[in-house]
Amino acid sequence: MLSRKHKAALCVCVCVCVCVCVFMTVLKQPPTIVKQSVKDYIVDPRDNIIIECEAKGNPVPTFSWRRNGKFFNIVKDPRVTMRKRSGTLEIGFRSGGRPEDYEGEYQCFASNDHGVALSNKILLRVSKAPLWPKEVLEPVVVTEGSPLVLPCNPPPGLPPPFTFWMNTMTPIPQDKRVSMGLNGDLYFSNVIAQDAYTDYSCNARFLFTHTIQQKNPFTLKVQTSE
Repeated sequence: MLSRKHKAALCVCVCVCVCVCVFMTVLKQPPTIVKQSVKDYIVDPRDNIIIECEAKGNPVPTFSWRRNGKFFNIVKDPRVTMRKRSGTLEIGFRSGGRPEDYEGEYQCFASNDHGVALSNKILLRVSKAPLWPKEVLEPVVVTEGSPLVLPCNPPPGLPPPFTFWMNTMTPIPQDKRVSMGLNGDLYFSNVIAQDAYTDYSCNARFLFTHTIQQKNPFTLKVQTSE
């Protein structure tokens, strides 16, 4: 007869492994727009046009576009491509064509079995840099100490240009006495003799086309009491 000690030595421990299968439920989702171009979209005429539209959903959404309220048939236009798994359009001009021909209102549609998501209506316009009107500017004569406004009247570019004034080929410093208004006009609260120059020019910088246009210069004559 075995002792208790021997009986314990004969015991065998068996480990049983139980496999548990976890089934993950795949959640179906209707499309949601996650990225899109701005509503008022101004593009550089020298670059390809990119109109963004990205969406998420399950199943992965398919994309289509409307232009000016009508179905935009991308397949029929060789200049237009749509990125894979995306609604983003790219319009290229290496083989010719005018960016202006693609101006208009665009809207992206992302669809799957569970719904449709719409982007904002995107108004696409091409940046334009019109020329200054031709004009002959007579010399401006003003009495010392008087207020004065030199008009700028920049051409109505798209987007509006950044304006600044120069004389003697350098920007005019602004202070409490001399300042530029939001419309581009140059204001003098009181003119002094040292303001007399022959080349006050308003300049318009067009950001998209990286060009600067200069208005015909003003000649300012200051009459002093001496």
